[in-house]
Amino acid sequence: MAQKKIQKKTNKLINPSWTKEQKMLYFLWLDEQVMNYWSLYLDLKMSLPDDAFWPHEDIEKLNAYLELIEYFEEYQKEITSEYTYDEIDNFVKDNPKICDSFTFFRFFLDK
Repeated sequence: MAQKKIQKKTNKLINPSWTKEQKMLYFLWLDEQVMNYWSLYLDLKMSLPDDAFWPHEDIEKLNAYLELIEYFEEYQKEITSEYTYDEIDNFVKDNPKICDSFTFFRFFLDK
């Protein structure tokens, strides 16, 4: 008896009726958010003095950035439970007109 391939379906956080294209584009948008908040986090952290106590307000901002990063990454994990990074890479390469505005796409411009 031939075994059926079991395909993981996103459904915990991502709408299961979304198409592959919708999920891929959402992954890319999420990736933009993650990169943006990492940038904000690092900018703030590098602006703080090494030898002093950080203001409570800055610590709260840093923690808020990390929480947002984790939030967006949970949604990304949901998509990568169904699609591999290679599949996402291939989608980006195969769809340059719809993916070229995403940072993720820029890694392929040198090839």
